[in-house]
Amino acid sequence: MTTRSELETELVAQLQVASSSTLYPAARITTLIKNAYMWATQLVIWQDLVRAKTTGTWATHERYDYPDEFRSGTIFRLEVDDEEYKRKHFEDYLAFKRNNPSSTKKIFASFARQLFIYPTPTANGSANISAWGAIQADELSAASSEPIFSNSKEDGNEAVVRKAFSVAIRRQDKDLAKSEETEAIAILLKLSTDEQKATQRDQRLQHPMLSVPDYFAGGSGGATPYGKFSYDPEEEE
Repeated sequence: MTTRSELETELVAQLQVASSSTLYPAARITTLIKNAYMWATQLVIWQDLVRAKTTGTWATHERYDYPDEFRSGTIFRLEVDDEEYKRKHFEDYLAFKRNNPSSTKKIFASFARQLFIYPTPTANGSANISAWGAIQADELSAASSEPIFSNSKEDGNEAVVRKAFSVAIRRQDKDLAKSEETEAIAILLKLSTDEQKATQRDQRLQHPMLSVPDYFAGGSGGATPYGKFSYDPEEEE
């Protein structure tokens, strides 16, 4: 199954009805597949849907609207003139800004389809903002349209059909419908996990896994920084 029409054919076969069924006419089958596909592509952030968008800065503007094509809350990385800003929880972002008004620590937060950037730019067009987020998947408008799972994650197409099937039989058999949806979710989550594991093979640059101090170093007679319980928010990553 690689195209919308092939997913529709499989759904009809699983429903065990004729292609001219009055209970499941062609238009209904298409709607079931398209809706199931939208559901599947929004369950997690798929790498095939991640894009980067760039815009210019505005003087004293802390808030920037999400790009129209980005799904809400999906921006996970932001750079200003190629310098990375760390994403923080929105309320933590507000608290840090309030408690550290002269900080130069570069952070951002996402809330209500807006980005919040700190420190704020000082001049119009003084820098370029690049944001990475997930776009909305194509709605499979044509019979020949291919889901993002085709040719790489075929099980994803199976999950789409299972979800469409579960919706189609919900009134006739609630237990079977729930079971099919649960199986569809399991398939998609496994594919997402496999996708993340694949990137874990990439070696990170300048990201040591552990920093182990030599607690038994002798001869210096001086104090080490280890064991101190002071907290500096400027050092937080």
